[in-house]
Amino acid sequence: MKKFFLIIASMIAGIAIGISGTLIFNARQPEKPSNFTVRTINSVTKTQNVNYSSDRLPAIHVSQKDAVQKFKSLYSSAKIKSISLTLRDNIYLYNITGYDNLKDCSIQIDATNNKILGQSTQIFDYDYDDETTLNLNKTISRSRANKIANQEIGGGTPIFWELTDDNDRAIWKVNLVQHGQKRTVKIDARNGDVI
Repeated sequence: MKKFFLIIASMIAGIAIGISGTLIFNARQPEKPSNFTVRTINSVTKTQNVNYSSDRLPAIHVSQKDAVQKFKSLYSSAKIKSISLTLRDNIYLYNITGYDNLKDCSIQIDATNNKILGQSTQIFDYDYDDETTLNLNKTISRSRANKIANQEIGGGTPIFWELTDDNDRAIWKVNLVQHGQKRTVKIDARNGDVI
C-alpha cells in the first residue's frame, strides 16, 4: 500500500512540475505583435491575416548564399530549381528545391540561425533537362530584387521572395505589403526588368 501511495505522489508531483513549467515558459514568451490584414489585389479579392505589424517582422540573419551552401553541403551534386524565403511560424524560412541524377531534394532552413528544420529526398523516374535549373551566378540578388520591387510599387514591406526558373527564364517573385494590401512584383532575375 505504501508503494502505491508513493507512485501516486510521484505522478502528482510530476504533473505539478509539468504544469508549473508550462506556465512559466508561457509567461516568459514575448507578446505577439498586433495583426494587420493583407488584401490580395486581383479579380477576386481575398483577405489574408498576417500575425505581424510591418515594423516588427523577424530579422533575416542568414544570407541566401549561406542557405545555398547548407543545401550543397547535404546535396553536393544537386542542381537548384527554386529558392524561396517565406514567413512561417514567427520566422523566415528558406525553402530550397533541387535535383541530381537520381532524386529530388529539398531543404528548409531557419533564416535566423541557419538550422535545418526539414529536408526530404524523393527518387524519381523522369529526367529534368538542365534548362530548368537556376544559374545563381547569373541572377540578381534578393536585395536587388527588393529595391526593384519597391521602386515599382512606390515602397512597401517585403514579406516573401521566390526565385524560380519559368520556361528557361529566371524569375524573382516578390510579395510586398503596402497600405494593408499585398502586392506582387515579378522581375526578370537575369537583367532586373519588371515583367
